[in-house]
Amino acid sequence: MDRMIGQYCKIVTKEPGEQKAHVMTGVVTEIDNEAGFIIIETPQRTACLSIQAVIAIKPKQRQL
Repeated sequence: MDRMIGQYCKIVTKEPGEQKAHVMTGVVTEIDNEAGFIIIETPQRTACLSIQAVIAIKPKQRQL
């Protein structure tokens, strides 16, 4: 998972108790395995996601 740092990725997450999954695309800036969080820079904001909520993560080409 650490090799995703600095790459543009598509990340699918689903929080416990929710029915729908959420998709985010952005640059993975930091992964904290001890605390269980991933920091993502998107064009709109900076997001902090729980590693437990991540269903899939896939490197993606940035589209202009």
